[in-house]
Amino acid sequence: MANIRDIADQTGLSTATVSRYLNKRPYVSKEAQLAIELAMEQLHYHPNSAARSLRSGKTRRIAVVIETVNHPFYSELLAGFCDVAWRYSYDVLVQQSGAPEWSPSLLLEQSAARSMDGLIMAAETREREAFLSLVHKIPIVACDQAFFDVEWPHVYIDHYKSATEGLEYLHRGGATVIACICDADLERTCSSDKYRRKAYRDFGARSGAPVIHEVPWDDDTIRGGHALFEHIMALSPRPDAVFAGGDDPAVGLLAAAREAGVVVPSELAILGFDDHPAAEVFGISTIRQPVRHMGRRTMEILMRLINDGIDAPVKRRTEVKYELITRTTA
Repeated sequence: MANIRDIADQTGLSTATVSRYLNKRPYVSKEAQLAIELAMEQLHYHPNSAARSLRSGKTRRIAVVIETVNHPFYSELLAGFCDVAWRYSYDVLVQQSGAPEWSPSLLLEQSAARSMDGLIMAAETREREAFLSLVHKIPIVACDQAFFDVEWPHVYIDHYKSATEGLEYLHRGGATVIACICDADLERTCSSDKYRRKAYRDFGARSGAPVIHEVPWDDDTIRGGHALFEHIMALSPRPDAVFAGGDDPAVGLLAAAREAGVVVPSELAILGFDDHPAAEVFGISTIRQPVRHMGRRTMEILMRLINDGIDAPVKRRTEVKYELITRTTA
């Protein structure tokens, strides 16, 4: 069975160079990479990941905490994490903080058992203080303003600023009463909601601002948006604009408005968030956040901490830019 030394002999490279390439480390030239890949194919060499983990003292596993995989935002974010993890030959272990049976103790057990090399927090957790007091000595990067008050590296968009810009856009378009959709459950672990709520309240307190209805709603799917329409129309004063908080509920609202004969946007403007493919297909005006890029950048920072040490110098705040996308609904 071929080994690293055989590849080095065949390519004329050092074993250190071959090892750097196999472990996805930098500073291996394109010519050397091609030579190593050709030698691996000719020698039928397949890296032994278990042996490599034993030698390096690393598990080659990363834990990621998101609220749920059943949401376009989190699935796209997870794809970004995996894009980078794959390049470094790491597995990604996903935990859903929104699941009723989930507890931070699951993470603490993995950390204590050294069964992961790093952690990404893309959602808040229940039992927050207990979790923060116990998790340590492991590289952690936070994403999407989760644990934004903790001194971890963060990759995020500014949800307060983006929500404020969305409200200003609706107001400039003539909106006098805006329904702002927010989480019905204040105990949910979605990290963006508290920043958007503050934006809604601060904007509504401005002199000459529109009337702001905060509308708690627990279903941010297309079906949930469709059901939400009747509730929105029953509010007093009746809204002439909706900041839906997501593209899926915005699509559902648009469908229900058309069924009811409410003209969008002249009678009801609708603004989504995220810019998922459905928003483009249905002409939803929205706020685009580059979710997959945010996931990639988060994982890149984590890999730096894993490879160079937990105290490696990395940027503590990496803000990803959002963009207001205007289409036909607002």
